[in-house]
Amino acid sequence: MKPIVTIVSLIAAILGTTSSFAAQAQPRYPVDPQTKWAVGAKQTLAKELKKRLDAGKILIIDVRPPASFEKETLPGAINIPLEELEGHLKKMAKDTYIVFT
Repeated sequence: MKPIVTIVSLIAAILGTTSSFAAQAQPRYPVDPQTKWAVGAKQTLAKELKKRLDAGKILIIDVRPPASFEKETLPGAINIPLEELEGHLKKMAKDTYIVFT
């Protein structure tokens, strides 16, 4: 029985290590070295964001894991975890004003 437990533990350790390597290999978005923001990101005043939100012309995407999103988020935000974001962005209209949290 002990050898089976050891083999199962070894397989679990290997799978855990493999998944952490996969997480590290995720594509990294380009960052502006001066601002430390994603390239193309723009600062917008809260007043302007509120105006766009009230007009229904804004999409708020919470990129945290679902468990964090379920605990708290901004009203009207949707949850798309960061590791899934790239696939979803390709499907969105190019003129969509997106705010990431």
